[in-house]
Amino acid sequence: MSAGGRTAVTVVIPTCGDAVSVERAIASILATGYEPLEVIVVENAPPAPSTRNVVARSFAGAPVRYLEEPRKGASRARNAGLALAHGDLVAFTDDDVVVDTGWLRNAVTAFELSDAVACVTGRIQALALNTKPQLLFEQFAAFDKGPERRIWRLPESREAEPLFPYIPGHIGSGANVIIRREIAHRVGGFDIQLGPGTPTLGGEDLDLFVRLVQAGYVIVYDPSVLVRHDHPDRLDMRRHAYRYGVGLTAMLGKQLVHGPTRRQLIRAIPGGIRYVLDPDSRKNVQKPSDFPRSLEWLERLGMLLGPGAYLASLGLSAVRAH
Repeated sequence: MSAGGRTAVTVVIPTCGDAVSVERAIASILATGYEPLEVIVVENAPPAPSTRNVVARSFAGAPVRYLEEPRKGASRARNAGLALAHGDLVAFTDDDVVVDTGWLRNAVTAFELSDAVACVTGRIQALALNTKPQLLFEQFAAFDKGPERRIWRLPESREAEPLFPYIPGHIGSGANVIIRREIAHRVGGFDIQLGPGTPTLGGEDLDLFVRLVQAGYVIVYDPSVLVRHDHPDRLDMRRHAYRYGVGLTAMLGKQLVHGPTRRQLIRAIPGGIRYVLDPDSRKNVQKPSDFPRSLEWLERLGMLLGPGAYLASLGLSAVRAH
């Protein structure tokens, strides 16, 4: 759909019973004033009358739709929203973000640079850094990819980043992804074997980036496509670090099982280990000297177990299918 020559956008927000955060996220999206626009809220823990009631009460008459995806998993929720999307572009964000007023307008502009651009990722900054847990989350998560615009494609990007595309965290994060709807369907959306709600615990956004560039598509990181993430004030960082490690290597395990460039990935493993251990790598350079090393070891433990988690996810899906 389109109107007045402007690109139509659908925003998909998966959630899990957090009606308060969802309301804030939707309000920030509508406040961008972008048209034509639709917002699809996908509840992944139904029944959740609080979320459904917020959409009906606070956004009556607005282009906001409520959908329930009863099958557990963030990837399933995102794909459910994608299946109903009408926009030429589909933006995926999370319920714990507040988008910048120029978020959608700047994303559309980035796509207009070239028809070859399949996906745009944007900057993710902290909504607040007032407490120690929020600061620790910021130091570990490395959501903010910086102020410089970058274009990611194969094989050119491998010249600057020899491990590309197997360090897809450089490209972006799932809280700020916009993709052409047609291409999202063509590549199969998000992998339901990966992500929160599966044994892999994450990695579904990173997997999407890898599949896009392997298929010959271009991804643009544009820092003006900005959202602000509400870092949790109460968080078990040990659990978060472990989950991140599992998700990362579960995605890499998938590439070893199904990917088109297994030999290249195997050759990249020594470089990947050096990257993880290097204190000057992008992953580690922002960590202060007093950063808890226990979190790094828990992340590495998760990395060791990630490929097995992917196989477990495959096995669980096979059991459910029967």
